[in-house]
Amino acid sequence: MTLRASPQGLKIVEQARKQKNWTKAAPQWLKAAYTSEATLRRFWRGEPIKQRTFQDICQAVNVNWQEIVEQSTPIVPDSNFLGREEAINGLNQLIAQGAKLILIQGEGGIGKTTLARYFFESQGFDLTIKLHIAMEKENIISVELVIEEWLQCYFAEEPGREFGITLDRLRRKLRNSTQKIGILIDRLEPALQRGRFVRQHRCYAELLMMLASPNSNSVTLLTSREQLSEPGVQVEIYRLTGLSEAAWQEFFCSHKVEIDTAALKEMHCAYGGNAEAMCILVNAIRLDFEGNLQAYWQENRHDLLVDPTLENLIEGQFDKLQSDHPQAARLLFRLGCYRYQEIPILPKAALLCLLWDVPIFRRERVIKALRDRALIGWSEDGYYLHPVMQAKARERLKGEIRDNIVGKLEQVETEKEEFKEWLLANRAAVQFYLDVDEVESEITQKYAFEAIEHLVTIGDFEGCCNVLLYKILAADKIENLRGTANLWNNMSRFIASSEKIIDHLSGIQRALLLIPLGTIYSEVGKNSQALNISEQIIAITREKDESDEKVCFAQMSAYSIAGKAYRYLGNLYKAEVACQQANEIASKSGKNYWQAIAFYGLGAVYLEKDRPRKALRHFFGAAIYAKLGGITQELKGDMKKLFGLLFNPTNDQIAEVQKFFQKYNQNEREDRIKKFNILWNIARCFNAMKSFEVAKKILDLAQKLLEPDDNNQQCLLALELAIYYSAKKQIQVAQKCYEKALDLSINQGEKWSIAYPLKCYANWLYSQGKYSEALTKYRHLEELLQETEFYSMQAYNYYYLGLSILQVHPEQQQQAHYYLKKVKNIAKEVELVLSER
Repeated sequence: MTLRASPQGLKIVEQARKQKNWTKAAPQWLKAAYTSEATLRRFWRGEPIKQRTFQDICQAVNVNWQEIVEQSTPIVPDSNFLGREEAINGLNQLIAQGAKLILIQGEGGIGKTTLARYFFESQGFDLTIKLHIAMEKENIISVELVIEEWLQCYFAEEPGREFGITLDRLRRKLRNSTQKIGILIDRLEPALQRGRFVRQHRCYAELLMMLASPNSNSVTLLTSREQLSEPGVQVEIYRLTGLSEAAWQEFFCSHKVEIDTAALKEMHCAYGGNAEAMCILVNAIRLDFEGNLQAYWQENRHDLLVDPTLENLIEGQFDKLQSDHPQAARLLFRLGCYRYQEIPILPKAALLCLLWDVPIFRRERVIKALRDRALIGWSEDGYYLHPVMQAKARERLKGEIRDNIVGKLEQVETEKEEFKEWLLANRAAVQFYLDVDEVESEITQKYAFEAIEHLVTIGDFEGCCNVLLYKILAADKIENLRGTANLWNNMSRFIASSEKIIDHLSGIQRALLLIPLGTIYSEVGKNSQALNISEQIIAITREKDESDEKVCFAQMSAYSIAGKAYRYLGNLYKAEVACQQANEIASKSGKNYWQAIAFYGLGAVYLEKDRPRKALRHFFGAAIYAKLGGITQELKGDMKKLFGLLFNPTNDQIAEVQKFFQKYNQNEREDRIKKFNILWNIARCFNAMKSFEVAKKILDLAQKLLEPDDNNQQCLLALELAIYYSAKKQIQVAQKCYEKALDLSINQGEKWSIAYPLKCYANWLYSQGKYSEALTKYRHLEELLQETEFYSMQAYNYYYLGLSILQVHPEQQQQAHYYLKKVKNIAKEVELVLSER
């Protein structure tokens, strides 16, 4: 933005110049306006010059620039001032409370200087005095010269022979002035070390103490990355944060950049709303990517410091910290090891654990040093680094080790000296995450998976495996490898972590980790991979001692995994064979709980084969074997009562079932989940046998075991209740149950958990003659099942999709036949035996 002076405005400036006894190119004028003689002469000729320089020239001779400017010149706000209304209000509030000296503190490039200048320009100040501190300590002007220049340039006053007299003259001028005076001392941090002025510039503290006096008719704004901690200086701190995302969007739009909302959001987050980064980025986007923000971000999102200007800005902050406070610098670098993704805000303990080489009583001070320099973000929830700061910290962490790290290195096993600090920081982070034992288990699990990420980073794959098996799955009890609440609730995380390390493991450790991985692969539609895992486990255990409990359990699990995978694929013959093999191994082991697992798998196969009575016997068997450590006389009586339900499902028998399930481990959450699953499957069997009343009473028992926050259990219960209410002709209630199940499944995340309720609802709609609604659901299911290996479900979906099309659009016979042909192709490929279910 450029401005030019009007002829009338130049006359006003001429009068002001004569009052100061300055020439038209006086050296005092050039210094006060921070400009060159050539620019000042252009001003006198009425030629356009930059808006900021124009304002400085006018302010140097105490005239209002808005009275000087050519009115035909449009005056628009600088786009760098976007989104700072709250900051302006905050500064005004401090001044209204009596503040005379205010430090605007924030990270480099956040917009501190821009805010200060705009504040003085927009808030009615008659005179603004500016001092920009040199970036290098040796180039900083002495405070004596600064005050002398202020007296001469702005007040036509000669300095005294001694500093005290000169300072007193400035005090009187500020106290007695009728003007509203603003003083800007910009970029204070080069003159500071640990918050205090360096020895050669101690007199600056006396200047600030004078400016903070309540009798002064002035307001002084300081800008600094570092907090001022000078004894005797009463300064108010205003912490400036980044610009809002809305301000960034407005800025980019004003510079004709094509906005992509998602990319802009990521960029704004990565750079913490930094104003200077915003300006640097907009230039790069316009010049190199023709204004296409998305294209720029796509290419540079993984290198946040690709622009050398931006990197130098960050480098300068890191270098000064390293010079002033090496311990704080080491902490900042070490913080680069954290990811700030799943856990974007860290508790203080996560920082303290990285200060292993700092005495305990000094650790809080080191953290405060980072806060005082605005190099770390914090809130009431904890601490964090913006991605751009994390990128540089991570880089420094790997490159600053040999000069800075001392002690404990002998404990780190590595051949590469330069990675020792990196290893130490990551191991400290791992220990922090694993030591956390929150009451809320979800947090503990999340921290455990985060520890795994650090272990992967430093190549400790055995450590990763131990965390997965023993911290997350509690595999000290080997049966937990086949499924715990932690596994089902973290399937995606578990798969991602396991796949990163599995190829680095061997022997029985590899086999044990393959068990839970294979178990959940089927749930996400990766049944071929589940079968592959089954084969891997069998190959590993074939060479091991079969009397070893872990080997035996791995073999049984391998066949159970295969049975489940074949069941989801639709090959029920192979599923039954695999589950029988698992049952044979379980029987030889003599371990009741292993037989419970095997019986449960067989029951699921028989239910799928439309043999509910045989399935029911196996589910009862699973329930019985899952109980006590051995077959006692009491348990034999329970078995007799339980199997009586097969032949005489009376109220008394159902009451016996209830007693059986309430008798053992009724307070353990894992046990509640397993009991619910068995009861739910027993109810499914009775529904399949059309014994709907019995099914309803079993479901009532299962409902008492529900976990309030377990959407999956709530969903499964609703599906079976829908079958009961439909059989009782309570159609509206049944439909509400299906809709509830569908709503509960949406947030499940895994394909099977979403697809199964959708299939059940679509089939029910078809059975009710609601073909159009059913068609919509079948099409949704078709889309959902893409790129999965739930071939049995796919085949039946294509079958009913074809039939629904014929019902709703009889003219589209060709499309209907296309789907029916796909059914035959799937059946042939996976040896699927189709029934009329």
